[in-house]
Amino acid sequence: MARTYGQFCALARSLDHVGDRWTLLIVRELLLGPARYASLLEALPGVPTNLLADRLRQLQADQLVRKRGGRNGRYELTDLGRGLEGPIAAFIRWGAVWMIPGPADDRFDSRWLALAVRALLDGPCSPGRTGVVELRAGDQHLTITLRGRRRRVELRSADDADACLETDPLTALALAGGRRALRSPGDDLRVEGDEALVEAAFRS
Repeated sequence: MARTYGQFCALARSLDHVGDRWTLLIVRELLLGPARYASLLEALPGVPTNLLADRLRQLQADQLVRKRGGRNGRYELTDLGRGLEGPIAAFIRWGAVWMIPGPADDRFDSRWLALAVRALLDGPCSPGRTGVVELRAGDQHLTITLRGRRRRVELRSADDADACLETDPLTALALAGGRRALRSPGDDLRVEGDEALVEAAFRS
C-alpha cells in the first residue's frame, strides 16, 4: 500500500486498498470479465494511462487482480477481488438516488446494466410468481429467475424463459430501480409470454 489511514478499523483498512480514485471502477470493469489494458483504457475515458497502470499494479500487489498471458495478457479478479461485488452492489443501490435525473452529458455504457440490474434485483423478494424472464436490453441479455421468496439475476441469455422483455438499457435500468411501471405512455418495450411474470420480476 502506498498510503494508509493508519487506523485499526476494517473500513479504513478496506479504503487503504480500494479507496483511491478509479480503483473501484477498474474492479467494476473486471467484474464483467477479464480485460486487456487497452480495453480498460477505452472503458474508462478520462483515466490517465499512467494512473491506470499504477492502479493495476497496486491491485495486483494487494492480490485483488492478477494478469494472465504475459505482456499483452488479460487482467482478471482473484477470489479476493471478486469479493468486492457485494460492496459495489451496495454502492449501486445507495447511489441510485443520484440516477433519477438521468444521464445528461454523462457517458453510459450498456455493459454496466448487468451489474446494476443484479445489484438492484438479486436477492429476497415478495413471494408470488415462479418462473424465468429474459431481459434483452440492447446487446445485453440477462436472466431473472423467480423462485419462492428469491429472485436471482444472471448475466446470460435464458434457454428456458417463460417470458421475455425487450427494451433499451436506460428503460431497463429505470424498471430495475423502481422508477417507472412496466407499461407507460410512449413505451419502447416489447413483452413476449407471461406479462404478469415480467411485472413480478421487476417489482420491488
